[in-house]
Amino acid sequence: MPDRHADSDDVFAERLARVLGAPERFGEEFERSLVAAIQADRPIRWKLRPRARMGTAAWWRTPATLRLSPLAGLALAAGLAMIATLGTMRVARPTPNVLTPVATVAAAPVVHDTVTLVRFVFVGQAKTVSVVGDFNQWGATPTPLEATSNGAWTASIPLANGRHEYAFIVNGTRWVPDPLAPVSSDEFDTKSSIVTVGL
Repeated sequence: MPDRHADSDDVFAERLARVLGAPERFGEEFERSLVAAIQADRPIRWKLRPRARMGTAAWWRTPATLRLSPLAGLALAAGLAMIATLGTMRVARPTPNVLTPVATVAAAPVVHDTVTLVRFVFVGQAKTVSVVGDFNQWGATPTPLEATSNGAWTASIPLANGRHEYAFIVNGTRWVPDPLAPVSSDEFDTKSSIVTVGL
């Protein structure tokens, strides 16, 4: 059965090839009308607008076409994303440390997400100095300051952004607010200092 179908397909293909392969015969009238139509056809003349001179008002209003390959488009998108990312980054500016006769706090911002490393500095005669504040539960775990060679005491503490209150504990007994920082008082008129981070 399959051979019979194959034979009939071959016969049909031969007949079709004979019809399609036969030369076409056109009369003289067809040839004359074709030549006349070709001669009557005029070349297309495009009307191009003259280009405006660069810098003129018309040049600024004329639309421009930009063609990019897919690879160039990805490179352009990556460059724009980098520019947008760099534009949103904060630039940390270090605060100069100034030694004072009593105490000072200098913020040296090292930004890690929402935490800033704040350097506390106390200058004065002492055997031990610690810093207490709302960041270490007011002395539940006081942070000791280390003595430096020039008579200052320092400690760096990571603080979250916001307003923090603190004070120095000198020789384990004396409460000393920072005289160069804004001062706050509680209901018992105990003075402490204020440091604002990241605002």
